Amino acid sequence: MPSIFWIGAGLAAVICLIGAFTGARSRTATFGSGAAMGAYIGFMIAFPLIAIGISSS
Repeated sequence: MPSIFWIGAGLAAVICLIGAFTGARSRTATFGSGAAMGAYIGFMIAFPLIAIGISSS
Protein backbone atom coordinates (compact mmCIF):
# COMPACT_ATOMS: atom_id res chain seq x y z
CA MET A 1 0.00 0.00 0.00
CA PRO A 2 1.22 3.51 -0.75
CA SER A 3 2.06 5.81 2.13
CA ILE A 4 -0.92 8.08 1.39
CA PHE A 5 -3.23 5.22 2.40
CA TRP A 6 -1.52 4.90 5.77
CA ILE A 7 -1.68 8.65 6.32
CA GLY A 8 -5.45 8.50 5.81
CA ALA A 9 -5.82 5.43 8.01
CA GLY A 10 -3.76 7.05 10.76
CA LEU A 11 -5.78 10.24 10.53
CA ALA A 12 -9.04 8.29 10.85
CA ALA A 13 -7.69 6.36 13.84
CA VAL A 14 -6.53 9.52 15.64
CA ILE A 15 -9.90 11.21 15.13
CA CYS A 16 -11.66 8.07 16.38
CA LEU A 17 -9.55 8.12 19.54
CA ILE A 18 -10.24 11.81 20.07
CA GLY A 19 -13.97 11.14 19.73
CA ALA A 20 -13.77 8.25 22.20
CA PHE A 21 -11.88 10.39 24.70
CA THR A 22 -14.34 13.24 24.30
CA GLY A 23 -17.30 10.91 24.72
CA ALA A 24 -15.79 9.37 27.84
CA ARG A 25 -15.25 12.79 29.41
CA SER A 26 -18.74 14.04 28.58
CA ARG A 27 -21.61 14.01 31.05
CA THR A 28 -24.29 13.23 28.48
CA ALA A 29 -22.43 11.01 25.99
CA THR A 30 -20.70 7.67 26.48
CA PHE A 31 -17.40 6.20 25.36
CA GLY A 32 -19.16 4.12 22.71
CA SER A 33 -21.14 6.97 21.20
CA GLY A 34 -18.05 9.18 21.13
CA ALA A 35 -16.02 6.46 19.45
CA ALA A 36 -18.77 5.86 16.90
CA MET A 37 -19.01 9.54 16.02
CA GLY A 38 -15.23 9.82 15.91
CA ALA A 39 -14.99 6.82 13.60
CA TYR A 40 -17.65 8.23 11.28
CA ILE A 41 -16.15 11.71 11.13
CA GLY A 42 -12.61 10.34 10.85
CA PHE A 43 -13.53 8.07 7.97
CA MET A 44 -15.37 10.86 6.16
CA ILE A 45 -12.37 13.20 6.52
CA ALA A 46 -9.78 10.59 5.55
CA PHE A 47 -11.80 8.91 2.77
CA PRO A 48 -10.12 10.76 -0.13
CA LEU A 49 -6.65 9.76 1.08
CA ILE A 50 -7.72 6.15 1.65
CA ALA A 51 -9.39 5.97 -1.78
CA ILE A 52 -6.33 7.39 -3.55
CA GLY A 53 -4.10 4.94 -1.70
CA ILE A 54 -6.24 1.94 -2.63
CA SER A 55 -6.65 2.98 -6.26
CA SER A 56 -2.91 3.54 -6.80
CA SER A 57 -1.80 0.23 -5.28
